[in-house]
Amino acid sequence: MLHEIRLVSILWIASVVLALPSCQGQVIKDAGPAFYYWKTTLQFDTADAGLADQMRSQHFYLRYFDVDWSAGYSSAVPTGVLEIRSAHGWDKKTITPTVYITNRTFTQIKEQDIPVLASKVARKIAQINEDLEGTVFNYSYYDRFPERLTWEERSDIVDSLKRSWSKKIVEIQIDCDWTLSTRDKYFTFLKSLQTSASDFTVSSTLRLHQYRDRSTMGIPPVKKVMLMCYNTGDPKNASETNAILDAKVVKQYLKGKKYPLEMELALPQFNWGAWYRVGVFQGLLRDLSPDTPGMETYLQKEQNNQYRVKQDTVIRQDYLREGDLIRMDGSTPEQMQETLKLLQVQLRRRISRVAFFDWEYKKIKENQANVQAYFNALKKN
Repeated sequence: MLHEIRLVSILWIASVVLALPSCQGQVIKDAGPAFYYWKTTLQFDTADAGLADQMRSQHFYLRYFDVDWSAGYSSAVPTGVLEIRSAHGWDKKTITPTVYITNRTFTQIKEQDIPVLASKVARKIAQINEDLEGTVFNYSYYDRFPERLTWEERSDIVDSLKRSWSKKIVEIQIDCDWTLSTRDKYFTFLKSLQTSASDFTVSSTLRLHQYRDRSTMGIPPVKKVMLMCYNTGDPKNASETNAILDAKVVKQYLKGKKYPLEMELALPQFNWGAWYRVGVFQGLLRDLSPDTPGMETYLQKEQNNQYRVKQDTVIRQDYLREGDLIRMDGSTPEQMQETLKLLQVQLRRRISRVAFFDWEYKKIKENQANVQAYFNALKKN
């Protein structure tokens, strides 16, 4: 009888675990858009989970940590390691751990030290995997067990579920804007990481210039890449019209024959204010857009997406002076529509997943209809 109760309970709990979606083909199989979660703290509450369910979002690219070069240690070190606080609904998601590595890391590191770095990155990812697993199971399962089960029976169920959890993380993605001078070291790192993390598939992000200039930039030694279709301009350049997404610039990069690897696509859902004083770049004002509440009290529109500061003001810790210029960059519906048309023509049905950067509840909630429309347009292509 006890065995039967245990078996029924295992099946009951395991029924909430979604099957791993197949992304082997070149047709998008996800029911909804994927998202990047790019923060140093994972705090995914019930509102986030509800919105993700509404959008049928099954997959998240979760930023685990960055890797940068430390002059003091003369070594590559992890920075901004993810703190996991809550992960409501993540028992129903599949996840790709994502690690950003600065290009200067590969400028500074010696060739013989790359396998060691790969091994350290693999171990750090494994540690965070365990932390995430613990959070998901502690809050998603333990409090839902039938009260009649003993602690030992609950442990058996958790062990069974943990085996299914291993199917939810099957890939590691490395994000690096490598250059011609760091290409070989970066590619060596990818190969070493695949050896150190042999239970996972290693993938790489791909910038637009790396897509176009593949003859010089090379093809990364991975099975698939994520084409980052944003950051099309230099925000420091005052002559840019939109440094986040400019369809005319995208068109210049989407050239050449079919890329020889499976391709996923990342599109922007973020904005910033590029801030200038007498034509000199001062910095980026994150998440500033024409819709930001109260901005009309200190900004006056001049032309297109440019605004003039009409009185001294403070935004977070940035002191803006009267006369400063702010260019509002972002993924406007107009730019997105033009970009989608280009992608539909140039890439056709070569995209296996569409992801948006990045998840921010309020922002995604406000743009939910647009995001869904963008995803549907590419899914039906």
